[in-house]
Amino acid sequence: MKKFKELFKLFLTKEKALLILFIFILINISIYFVYQKSIYSQPGYFEAYPQSGLEFFYYLHCIGLNQFHFILLMLLIPNLVSYDFLSLYQNHTSHYIEIRIGKRNYYKNVFFINIIMSFFIVLIIETLVILSIHCFYNPLQFNAFDYPEFYYRTTQILSHHELRSLCFFVILTSAGYSLVSSLLFSLQVVISNKYIFRCFGVILGIFLVLLPAIIYYLVPISNATFLLQINNLVALGMENVRENPFYLSDWSLYGFAFMIYSFISYGAFQILLKWRKKYD
Repeated sequence: MKKFKELFKLFLTKEKALLILFIFILINISIYFVYQKSIYSQPGYFEAYPQSGLEFFYYLHCIGLNQFHFILLMLLIPNLVSYDFLSLYQNHTSHYIEIRIGKRNYYKNVFFINIIMSFFIVLIIETLVILSIHCFYNPLQFNAFDYPEFYYRTTQILSHHELRSLCFFVILTSAGYSLVSSLLFSLQVVISNKYIFRCFGVILGIFLVLLPAIIYYLVPISNATFLLQINNLVALGMENVRENPFYLSDWSLYGFAFMIYSFISYGAFQILLKWRKKYD
């Protein structure tokens, strides 16, 4: 545990804090412009629809309509730990750590540090976005009204209680980004240029959004391709342009997508570890 804490402190730098602050400022700038161009800014809209603040928060996560929030977070997550890890490796600085605690322990600890840091940073950013909307745009209001059985309501995708649904959504979204961050970490085995790797999160994110459309006609069960869409992890239930594959609930869809990406990420991590052991 002591070694884990020491490694964790290695990735806590002032430069990283400034980067997180810079990304958060960009997110707020994007929120302002998206709000001004949306129906939520129209005079009298909040008075007619008191839940417009809550709806606007979810609207920001709809990748098909608003890509800024997604792109900025995908730009951030490979630069939290993964970029530093790659830089330490290429500068041969990490060899001293590997000699001290062992390569496998070093890689495993940093892998989990990346997941933990990504989860909490995204969780904090999402929470601050909620506070920004509540304080500077439309105040958030909640109810527990039960809509008809087949009535789709974005604010109640995970629970009929809207505050509970919001909490679930923020936690699941943060966990989704942390899982994608772990996959990015493992893909250092194929992306060795650290300057390309800085922006690789955006490239991977766009690819995973489009993946179902790319391979839709290449697999026997076409609906299965939508289990791979990154939206299921970071924008659950936001698109609502088609039914969930195999009529899964949103909870089940997230669970299947999370398991699939967990296996892919863990497999890629093992390949990275074996590759570095073989060629170092």
